[in-house]
Amino acid sequence: MKIAGRHFTSPLLLCALGVGALLIYLGAPLIDWSDEVTLRFTMIQDRDVYEESDYGEPPQVAIWLEDTLSANPRTVYVTRRTSTGDFEGKVECPVSLPIWIGAFRKEFNREDFPTPRAPAPSAITRATRKKERITAKVRVPPSSCWRYYIEMNVSGDYNFTFTRMNDQYEPDYHGNGQPSIIYSGTITAEDGNISYPELIGRSRQHHFTTEIIRDLKGIHSAGEVFKAIEVVCLD
Repeated sequence: MKIAGRHFTSPLLLCALGVGALLIYLGAPLIDWSDEVTLRFTMIQDRDVYEESDYGEPPQVAIWLEDTLSANPRTVYVTRRTSTGDFEGKVECPVSLPIWIGAFRKEFNREDFPTPRAPAPSAITRATRKKERITAKVRVPPSSCWRYYIEMNVSGDYNFTFTRMNDQYEPDYHGNGQPSIIYSGTITAEDGNISYPELIGRSRQHHFTTEIIRDLKGIHSAGEVFKAIEVVCLD
């Protein structure tokens, strides 16, 4: 890529080329892909922040990976309400973790939302955590390269930008408040590697979308729920 007379190379491309070069050098048959390593995700959440919302409940969270070569999604972790569609009196809440829903549909070849009758797989479903520390682990092939996403949403965290009713007098039927926000980063699965993601965007308050909106204007307390996020590779 060339910008303003300078050449830039995507880190993901470099990562993919590095793996390709390693395969060529070692010879694919010599690699034992069963000898997997662990990616550990750790999020530290601030209870004082989410308890200031109208409902005072901890966030819905989803974590998923995308292989940098194929871009195929792989869900690591999703909180129970979103993964089962059980939202206390309503079958679904399409604005809970909508960006993950897009990944979920691609991963499991579905076009709908998870429901109590057709939930997401139990292997990726976790209880909503009230404790400060949230952790999730996944096993991946050594030296593989991944882009990861972490989506988080606290219900009822209204502010001056994301109000109970918008300028078109449209009420927030789902009690969303500030929409879900998305963190992302990349990591190569080699022992000791650490990655710290960046906040890259959000979804929409009132309507379902699988598109990440880069405009973060009005995102205030939502961006303070996670005090720290770390992704580390362990042998």
